[in-house]
Amino acid sequence: MTGPGQAGTPGVTVMAPQDPDLSPGGRAGGWQAVTATERGAAHRAAGLPNQDAVAVLPLEDGGVVAAVADGHGHRRHFRSARGAQFAVAVAGQAARDFAARPGGPPGPGEAAGELRRVLVPDIVTRWRDAVRRDVAAEPFAGAGDAVRHGDDETIPYGTTLLVATGVGERLLLAQIGDGEIVCVRPDGTALLAVPGDPLLDGRHTTSMCSYRAGDLFRVAAVDLAVTPLLGALLATDGYGNAQVAQVWQGVVSAELAGLITTRSPSWLAGQLPEWAARSASVDGSADDTTLALLLRPGRHAR
Repeated sequence: MTGPGQAGTPGVTVMAPQDPDLSPGGRAGGWQAVTATERGAAHRAAGLPNQDAVAVLPLEDGGVVAAVADGHGHRRHFRSARGAQFAVAVAGQAARDFAARPGGPPGPGEAAGELRRVLVPDIVTRWRDAVRRDVAAEPFAGAGDAVRHGDDETIPYGTTLLVATGVGERLLLAQIGDGEIVCVRPDGTALLAVPGDPLLDGRHTTSMCSYRAGDLFRVAAVDLAVTPLLGALLATDGYGNAQVAQVWQGVVSAELAGLITTRSPSWLAGQLPEWAARSASVDGSADDTTLALLLRPGRHAR
């Protein structure tokens, strides 16, 4: 398996709290997140950049939001690396504002509906605005215009997006496109809270640049008082496509459960780059690979 327990090549980006006993916001006992991203071997060989992106943003009261995005590799999406960067940035900002609304995050019974009604449209609007500003600053020209063939200006920036917000006893999730969000139960079993997408066929994906993208998001809200979790793994498809097991989520969840409860966040931060690098290698998927691991307060070793 290309993941927990497997060695890889170091030298990728890691984002983690300096003090393993503190959340990214600096509060003891808060949510934490560690991340890694690695350029795929196929992109290295072709001289292409890493088209994935990842961001973590601390929230008030010990919460945290993590987002990963996978820019599309097709030549039609020739600014997808920028699109992915915009996606994770605006997702963090929108999730922060969503959690900070008067009265705090919505209750368990209304959370999924509020994610779809408020958070998702905000993410889509902010992303499209970011794309428009980028096009205004650097208009398409030459080969770019030839490739576009009249496409909407967001098409070159096409990207997937996975967002997870840990706040108090709630885990709020939103996703468009492929990739996976694997929630880790205390017994090691995997909870795939976000519904599947019937439009994914292994070759095509829904996208931030899709028509009516807001309608294509899938959302979920987990009440941890009812459904205990140790954490959640967000992964672009470069990770899943590198796994040996066909149904890999359960295998990874079981190993993560053991690691989260016996290892410190700083140790996990050191391992994620190896897992990402192995997945991105010629022995894995050879695709860009990005991971974000959220850790629930009080459920990990210190």
